[in-house]
Amino acid sequence: MCDSFLNTLTFYISTTFLTTYSISKKSGSFKSIVHSNFHFKAEIIFCVSVFTYGINIYKEREGVEQRMFSNSRLEEIFIQISKNEFTTIKELTNLFHVTDRTIRTDIQAINLEIAKYECEILLKRKSGYYLMSYNKDKFKELQNQMEKQTNVLTFNSLDDRIKYILQKLLYSQDYVILDDLANEVFVSRNTLQNYIKPIKETLETYNLIYVSKPNLGVKVFGNEKDKRECLINEILCKDTPTYIIGFTKEEQMLFKDIDLFEIQTLVNQLLNKHDIHASDYDRKNLVMHCALMISRVKTENYIPFDVQFPIQDDICELIEQLCIQLENKFDIQITSGEKQYIYLHIASNTHMNIYSVNTVKLQNQITKLLEVIYEEYNFDLRPDAILKKDLFNHFSSILSSKNIYMNKKNPLLNTIKTNFPLPFEITLTSTAKVFSEALTEDEIGYISLHIGAAIERCFTSMYQKKRVVLVCGSGIATTRMLEARLQTFFNSKIVIVNKISYAEFMHYDFANIDFVISTIPIQSDNIPVEVVDFTLKNTDIEKISKRLSHMDKKANFVTKFFDKQLFLHKSNAVTKEDVLKELAHLLENQNIVSDTFIHSVLKRESIACTNLNDIFAIPHPMEACSNETKVAVAILDQSVEWNDKHEEVQIIFMISIKQGEQKQFEHLYDLFIEIVGNTKLQQDIVHSNSFEEFLYTISTVDIFNS
Repeated sequence: MCDSFLNTLTFYISTTFLTTYSISKKSGSFKSIVHSNFHFKAEIIFCVSVFTYGINIYKEREGVEQRMFSNSRLEEIFIQISKNEFTTIKELTNLFHVTDRTIRTDIQAINLEIAKYECEILLKRKSGYYLMSYNKDKFKELQNQMEKQTNVLTFNSLDDRIKYILQKLLYSQDYVILDDLANEVFVSRNTLQNYIKPIKETLETYNLIYVSKPNLGVKVFGNEKDKRECLINEILCKDTPTYIIGFTKEEQMLFKDIDLFEIQTLVNQLLNKHDIHASDYDRKNLVMHCALMISRVKTENYIPFDVQFPIQDDICELIEQLCIQLENKFDIQITSGEKQYIYLHIASNTHMNIYSVNTVKLQNQITKLLEVIYEEYNFDLRPDAILKKDLFNHFSSILSSKNIYMNKKNPLLNTIKTNFPLPFEITLTSTAKVFSEALTEDEIGYISLHIGAAIERCFTSMYQKKRVVLVCGSGIATTRMLEARLQTFFNSKIVIVNKISYAEFMHYDFANIDFVISTIPIQSDNIPVEVVDFTLKNTDIEKISKRLSHMDKKANFVTKFFDKQLFLHKSNAVTKEDVLKELAHLLENQNIVSDTFIHSVLKRESIACTNLNDIFAIPHPMEACSNETKVAVAILDQSVEWNDKHEEVQIIFMISIKQGEQKQFEHLYDLFIEIVGNTKLQQDIVHSNSFEEFLYTISTVDIFNS
C-alpha cells in the first residue's frame, strides 16, 4: 500500500511541474510563473506537505523511525552520561577516541536535541557531566522514546544492510524471496543484487553454501557450528572500545527476545563461584555465545553431540548449573551437544586448560624460542621471568584450544601489526622455527604483545638516566613544584643531581652533567640548557622530550640505512614477484646479500604477507643474513596487488639486516609506524621521483628532527 501511495504522489508532483513548465514555455518565462501564479505556489506547498506526510506514513508503516540524534555518537554519549551519576570528559574521550573539544561540541548538540524534553546535560566541576531533568513527565517521554528506538531497525550504511541480510539468511529455515529481502532493507532489487557477491564470499569463508532457486528464492546451507561462527564474527562488532561495556542496540536487536543482562549475571556468578578467571572481553564473548545458543535452540537449530570431546569432570558441575538456570529462565531444553558448545567456549574464553599440555616440552620450546630471538634479533629476553611465565600460560591456552579446533579471533590484530610491527615480526618468524604446528596470525598477535612488553622492559633496564641540574631563581616553593612535575613526566629518563640558584650556576662544575633545566632564561657555552616555566607546560614537556630523544639518536640516521643505488621509481606496471626480485638484485649487486636472499624473502611472504596497510609493505627474509644493514626502496606509480585479500601497495621497503645489528634497527620501525599513520607522508613518498626527493621527504619526519 505504501509503494502505491508513493507512486501516486510522485506522479502527482511530476504532473504539476510538467504542466507548469508547459505553460512557462508558452509565456516565455518559468520564473515569472513561479513569482506571479498564486495557484502554482499553492500547488508546490501542497505537494511538499503531502510528500512529507507521505514519507512519514511510509516510515511508520515500514518500521523506519526518525532518530532522536543526528548521529550515533551523540546517542551513545547521551546513553553513557544518562546511566551514570557523573561521567568525566576523560572517560568520554577515551571511550570514543575524540578530543575534549569534540566532546564539548557534541554535548552542545545533544542539549539542543533534548531541550524539548525539558532536560539538559550539565558539567559539575571536579565530578563530570550529568543529566538534569526539570519535568518528570517530559523525562519519562524521553526515556520511552529512547527505549522505542532501541527496538527500531535502522540501516545507516551498506555494512548494516549486509549484516541484516546475513542474519536473515542464517536464521531462515526456508527459502527467502529476494524482493521481500529488498523491501526489508529499503533498497531496490537491482541494488540488492550488488550485495550478493560480498555475502557469498563471506559465507564461503565459513564453509557455507549460498543456493538460489527460481521461483523459490535463496537459502544458506551448512552445518550449525559454521553458521554460529559466521553470526558471531560477522554480525557482532567486537573491535569497538565499547564492546565490553553493556550491550549495544545491534546486540539487543539480534537477541531481541533474550535478556542479555540476565545471562551476564548468571555467567559472572558461576565463573566467580568456581574461581575461573577471564578478562572482561572474554566474559562478554561467553555471554554472546550463550545468547546465540539460546536463540538458535529456540528456532530448533542444534549442535550435534560429538563423542570425541567428553566434558571433563572438573567443569561438569559448572556446565550443569549454568544449563539448568538457562533452561528455567528461557524455557528451553539444552541438549548434550549444546552443553559441549558451552564447554568449548568456556575453555576458549577463560584461563582453563581443558587439555593438559606436556609441561616439560612446552618449557623447552619457550627456552628455544627465546634463544632464536637472541640469535636472530639480538634481543636477550632469556633472563625475563615475567615473559617466561606469560608465554607458558598463553601457549598452554593456545595449544589447549587447538586440541579442540577452536581458533580464537584477535580483535586487536590490525592494531598490533600496525603499531608493533617489530614484536609481531619477531614472533612470527621465531615461532615458525620452534613450533611444528603453525600458529595463526590471531595467536601470533597475542604472543607478540608479550614479546613487545619484554623488549620494552629490556630497553628500560638498559636505559641510562640523564643527569640534570635544576636552576630556579624564585625560591624553594617553585623549585619543589618544578621538581615534582619533572618526576611525574620523566622519572624513568632523568635523575636530578642538584637544585641551584642562578648565582651558583655561574660557578658550577658541570662535569658528569648531561644538561640543565632552568626557569631563568640563561645560556651557556659549557652545558646545554632547556628554559622552562616552573609549572612545566606542555611545550616545556615537548622540549625536554626532544632533548632526551635527540641525545639517544645516532648521527646520520637516515643515510645509514638508505642508499641511492638501492632506490627504484617504477612508472610502468609490475607484479609483486618482479619488484621483489628487482630489489633483491639491487642489494646483491652492492654485495649486501647473496643470491639466496630472495628465496628467504619469498619464503617469509608465504607465511604471511608483509604489507602494513593498503599502500606500504616491508618485505624481508626469514633471518638476518646480510653483510650490511640496508633498506632497498621501490616507489610505484601503479599499485601492485600484494596478497590474496587484493590489497595493493605503492611503497615497498625491502629490509636486509646484518646479524648483530637488529637492536639498533628497531629505531627504523618508528619511521614505518609514522608512514602507516600519516596519509600526507604516504603521498609525499609516492610522489618522490628521485632518491633525493625521497630522502628529503623522510628527513622531514618528526622522529628525525626531534
